[in-house]
Amino acid sequence: MKRKYSMVIAVLCILCLTLFIGCTGSGHGIEGSWILSEEIESNGNKLTQKDLEGMGISEKYVITGNEVNYTCTIPEMQKPINMTFELKEVGKNEYEFNIPGGFNFATVTLKGNKMTYDVGEEGDSTTMIFKRK
Repeated sequence: MKRKYSMVIAVLCILCLTLFIGCTGSGHGIEGSWILSEEIESNGNKLTQKDLEGMGISEKYVITGNEVNYTCTIPEMQKPINMTFELKEVGKNEYEFNIPGGFNFATVTLKGNKMTYDVGEEGDSTTMIFKRK
């Protein structure tokens, strides 16, 4: 009886652990709202979300299905910049944000609740880091 009870407890623990990992893993996919949380320049300089907010800069992606809606607010512009991209999955947690017609705006990498991409030229680029809202 004691062995049977231990087996049942072990199976229940494994089931709970499996459900917990499934719920907290990267099963959300890329869909959702993403907020710029950090920028890292090629020289190692980092700008945190607080730094960016202090400069009046905010960027947001809202991804639904194959549509990517981008909003950027910067002090130099009177109104936010809004753009719509087409989402293309390229595999291994990588996606392209394409301007209709095929031009690639960014190739992003998804790791759990963090999305990143690089802008600029090699040697003088900035890594943009977004967190799921």
